[in-house]
Amino acid sequence: MILEKRKLKYNTARERILDAILAGSLEKDLVLPSEQKLASRLGIGRNTLRTALQELEREGIIIKQNGRPSRVDPDALRRQRVPLRRIAWVDTSPIQHTNPIYFDIFRSVSEGAAVRNVKLDYISLSIEAMAENFFRRQNEYDGLILGEFTPPYQKYLADITHKNTVCVDCPRPGIAHCVKTDSVLGGRLAARTFLEAGCRRLACLCYDTAITEYLPFHERIRGFTDFAARSGCPVSPEHMIMIANAEEDDYFLRFLKRYRDILKETDGIFVVSDKQAADTVQALPEIGFDVPGKISVIGFDGLILSQFLSPPLTTIRQPVEEIGRKALEIVLNPTESASYQETIELPPALQPGGTVRERKGER
Repeated sequence: MILEKRKLKYNTARERILDAILAGSLEKDLVLPSEQKLASRLGIGRNTLRTALQELEREGIIIKQNGRPSRVDPDALRRQRVPLRRIAWVDTSPIQHTNPIYFDIFRSVSEGAAVRNVKLDYISLSIEAMAENFFRRQNEYDGLILGEFTPPYQKYLADITHKNTVCVDCPRPGIAHCVKTDSVLGGRLAARTFLEAGCRRLACLCYDTAITEYLPFHERIRGFTDFAARSGCPVSPEHMIMIANAEEDDYFLRFLKRYRDILKETDGIFVVSDKQAADTVQALPEIGFDVPGKISVIGFDGLILSQFLSPPLTTIRQPVEEIGRKALEIVLNPTESASYQETIELPPALQPGGTVRERKGER
C-alpha cells in the first residue's frame, strides 16, 4: 500500500504486516513470524510491533496465541465490510479484440483479490476521456496491474506514474516488474514434443511483424526453431508460414491453400496461438490434410477452447493462475518490491491432446 508519511509508526507497521498477509506470503500456514523476527524485519521496537498486532487483533484479522506466534484468520479478511485494498487492472483493448490469454490472467487476479477482500476495478483506456480522468486519479488506487497495451495506445505507458505498478505477459517500458510465461521455453517444449513423437519435417505458422508486434510470439518461434535446429531438424525459411496482413488472417482457409506444396512436405506444424491453431486444425482437412494422420499440430496458450476441438488441441499451456497470483502478490506487498526480479518468467507445461500422432518407425 502507498503509505502517507504522517501515519503513526505503529500504524505503518500494521499496514506492512497487512501487506504481507494480503500478498499471500503466509498462505502456507497462515502463521506470523515470532515477534522478535517480525520487529527486526520491520525495523521497529517490540512495543510498537505489539501495538500494531493488537490493532489487527481487534479487527479480527489475527488471532493471538499464548506462547506461540500469532495466526491469521482468513475468514476475518473476507468479512471486513470495507475492502482492505483497492487496486485496478488497466488495459487498452476493446473487448472484441482482446488477446484471450488476458481474460484468463484477469480471472486469476480477480479470484485472488476476492479471497483477500481486495477491491479490483477494471479500467479500459481505449476511450480517450476515460484515460485522461484515470491518469489524474490513478494514485487513488493502492496499486495497478497492467494487462494488454496494443500499439496505438502504448504512448499511454508514459502517463502511468503510480509507483506500485506491475505488468503481466509483456514487459513494458518504465514499469518496474513484469510477470510472464517463459515463451522461449514453451517453444522448445513444443519442438521437443514433435521430435519425441517422430515428427521431423517441421513448420511454423506465425504472424509477420507487419501485423503484430506481440513479443511473446517471437519468443515462442525463437525457442521452437533453435531447439529444432540443435536437434538436427531445422525449420527452413520456406516452412515459416507467415500471416502478413489482416486479410490473410480473416480469409485463413484461402491463405493456407497457397501453401499446399509446403504442407505436403510437413508432418508437424507449431502455431503461435491456440486461436490460430484452432483455425488450422479446422482448415487442414478441408484442403486434404488429416490431423493428426498427415500433419500434427501444437498450439500455444492452453485456452479452454482448445479442449473443445475435435480432436482436442495439443498445446503449450501458460501458467495463468500462477501469473495472476504472483502479480497480485507483488502489487499487494510494495514494501518488499525491491526483492522481486524485474521480469519473473514462469514455466509453461505441455497440455496433451489429440492433434499429435506418434510417428516413430515411420519412413
